[in-house]
Amino acid sequence: MKPTKMRNKQIYRALNQVVNKQISAPLSKDLRKKYSRRSARIMVDDTVNVIRGEYKGIKGKVSKISTNNSSIAIEGNKKEKLKGEKIDVYIHSSNVIITSLNTNDKWRLKILEKKPKSKIKSMKADVKKKDDVKSAAKKKDDVKSAAKKKDDVKKSVKK
Repeated sequence: MKPTKMRNKQIYRALNQVVNKQISAPLSKDLRKKYSRRSARIMVDDTVNVIRGEYKGIKGKVSKISTNNSSIAIEGNKKEKLKGEKIDVYIHSSNVIITSLNTNDKWRLKILEKKPKSKIKSMKADVKKKDDVKSAAKKKDDVKSAAKKKDDVKKSVKK
């Protein structure tokens, strides 16, 4: 089967819980430093900034989320139809940056503040390096002390 066909199967036949996780966007630099994460799932009442496309530069709160096409509607961003009716404009979630998060949900905060797996791996590697350095230093000290003992023994034998 062609790779494009496989990819389309995965995208368009995905379960709702998988599709929900895919509606995410990168975090602003301030939020990256605060939560030590690159991206987060978009939720209603998050403040976003559009960085690509026709609506570039628009800032506002997320009012609706569409899981069908992984897009979001921003408050105040409406399009007028020919008959005069105003409808929401949906922007793909990959074209926005999250500038502030809706912190009403305790579960979300708990997940965001949890250390990412990459950080845990790097911390373990740092601990191993430190242990290696300490053990190497101990070995050097042991070798030096053994050499001193040998010198002391030689000096006492000569006398």
